[in-house]
Order: sequence, then structure tokens, then C-alpha cells
Amino acid sequence: MFLLACLFSLFVGIAPAKPGGISAHLQASLPEVDQYYSGWKKRYLKPSVLVPGDYKIAFTPSGTTVSEAMGYGMLITVMMADADPQARSLFDGLNRFRKRYPSKINSAFMAWKIPASEKGVSNDSATDGDMDMAMALLMAYHSWGETAYLAEAKKLIGEIGHSLVRSDGSLRLGDWDTDDSKRVMIRTSDLMPTHFRAFRKLTGDDLWPKVEKRGYDILNELQHSNAPVTGLVPDFAVMKKDVWHPAPPDALEGPHDGDFSYNACRVPWRIGWAGLNLQDDRAKTVLKPIMIWAKRAVGDPIDFKAGYHLDGKMLRGADFDSPAFISPTGVAALALDDKAWSDTVYAYAVKAHEGYYEDSVNLLSLLVMAGKAVLP
Repeated sequence: MFLLACLFSLFVGIAPAKPGGISAHLQASLPEVDQYYSGWKKRYLKPSVLVPGDYKIAFTPSGTTVSEAMGYGMLITVMMADADPQARSLFDGLNRFRKRYPSKINSAFMAWKIPASEKGVSNDSATDGDMDMAMALLMAYHSWGETAYLAEAKKLIGEIGHSLVRSDGSLRLGDWDTDDSKRVMIRTSDLMPTHFRAFRKLTGDDLWPKVEKRGYDILNELQHSNAPVTGLVPDFAVMKKDVWHPAPPDALEGPHDGDFSYNACRVPWRIGWAGLNLQDDRAKTVLKPIMIWAKRAVGDPIDFKAGYHLDGKMLRGADFDSPAFISPTGVAALALDDKAWSDTVYAYAVKAHEGYYEDSVNLLSLLVMAGKAVLP
């Protein structure tokens, strides 16, 4: 069966899935991912208003963008290199755009927010955007063979390690987050084992296995101490007396900073990608309690709501479905070889549309489930 899938994949120009990964149903549905990508491009991938040939991802309908969105755009376009003849020119346009707007603190990073006018920018950085950009550059080198991508990736990864990693291996929130900050805080969705593994392979730097292990240790600690029933993790965590706790309300972004909300919803995708493609038991250890709870308490993937307290109670106002929450669970399920759950999520995801953030997380989850997120 796998041999037949490989032959089919070669015929249509799609990388074959690994045994134990994508199911036959998902393999047959790959054209739907291409269609979703085409729609995503039309809605969110926009030309720069100042420099012809450069591109940005529209975070808002007016054309404001953020480094997170640019990282997503670079990842998505390089993952679609085998299906979109324009992928490289779009990727290069996004890459040029992000380099035009350096952080005011460390110019190796991108300023986290760029207004629609693309003028008057003076912002610091956000860790997740720059890590995704570095990973995308590595993937671009492996897709297109251009050594300039590799050189850019190596420089950016070096700066990430120097400026965005604390001495204990935990990640800062951005280049503004220093040892003088009032709180030691992390964003759980910044924990990206796939990236750390790729950074280690490129650089040979033992810092990255340390960061990878520290991330898993933090997630395990948060799950065991604060969500033993659900396995859910908070959007943000703070350290108090060497112990990680869910962040209090309004610690950084809003009242749900300590809940499983619009940041942490990405964790099943980020960690699921590692569980699926790296076959890492540490990833599966994080994913299992989340999915056991979801199957027992939620039942059907489509009933997974848009936010929960760590004890599993739905957040007020979250009684609706969102691909930002549902689709990452499909990646987690596939990593745990639960093809029934992942097939249901996949069928939902290829038809789900909401806004920039939800559609981007949805597409990235689809690309992992479809076997297109091949690690460098």
C-alpha cells in the first residue's frame, strides 16, 4: 500500500507520506489542500504598497502585518513549493519585506508590527515570528538549493540563540524581554521542537537540544501541576521561585493569558508536528493527555470549542467552533496514530474559513497532516 502511495505521489508531484503518518483518506484529499492554499493566497498574501515585487501577509483587512504572519507566510509558501510555480517568487518577496523592517533593538529580527502604510515603523521583535522565518529559510534551502537562504538562516538562528534564549534554556518573548524584565515569562506556543532540532542540525550548537528539552520539561510541569485532568496548557506561563505557573489575567495580552486560548491553541500543532515527523516520544507524552481528555469530554472534534480553562471548563463566549482550535488537534491525533479523529478534522479543515489567524493556523495544520511540512 505504501509503495502504491509513493508511486501515486511521484506521479502527481507530491512528496510521499511516511508509513504511520497520513491516512489513505487524507492522501486522496490532497487537492483540497491546494485549493485551500489558493484561497488563502487570494485573501491574505498582498503586494507591498511601497516596493513592487515584495509581499506581506495581511494581518488585518487594511493591510497591517505582523512578524508572526510573515513567518506563517514564509512557511506556507515554501511548503507549497512542489505545487505552486509562484511559490519561490512569493517566498522571496516575503523575505525581502521582512528584512526591510528590522527591530529597533536587534536588527537581525523583524519589527513585530508594520502598519498598512508600511511607514513610520519603530517596533521590537516577537520570538515566534523570527523562529518561523529561520525555519522557513532552512526549508527554502532544501527546496531550491540556493546557498543564500542557508547563510541567512544561520545568521538569524545565531541571533535567536544569543538574544532570545535565557541561560536556563527557556525562551524570551522577544528582544525586549531581558533579564531586567519584571516577570520571567514564556509563550507556550513558542516551544517548537521541530525548529530546535533543525537549528541543531545546521549549527551543531548544543544549545538547541537544551532548549528543546527545556520546552518539554516546562510543558510537562504545567500539565502535571495545573491540568492533571485535561493536559491543557496556558497561553503564557510565569516563573515564581523556580516553578512555572499559568500567567495571571492580563499579564501580557488579555484576561485569558493563563487559559488554553488563542495562543496555546497552536501547541497541539507545534508539538504534533514534532511527534509526527520526528517520532519523538516526548512530544507524544505532551499530546496524549490532551487528546485523551478531548475524546472523553468533547467527543467529536467538531465540538471542540474556542477556548478552555485548564480544568476543561469552556471559556465564557467561546461556545463556537474555530479552525484555530480544531485543526491543530488533527495534527496531534495523527501523531498519536488516531486516524479517525484526524480524518474528521481534515474534512472539517479543508472547508473551514474564519479570518487571517484562524485560516493560517488551519492551513499550517493541514500542511502537516498532508505530509507537506517536510523537515530540513
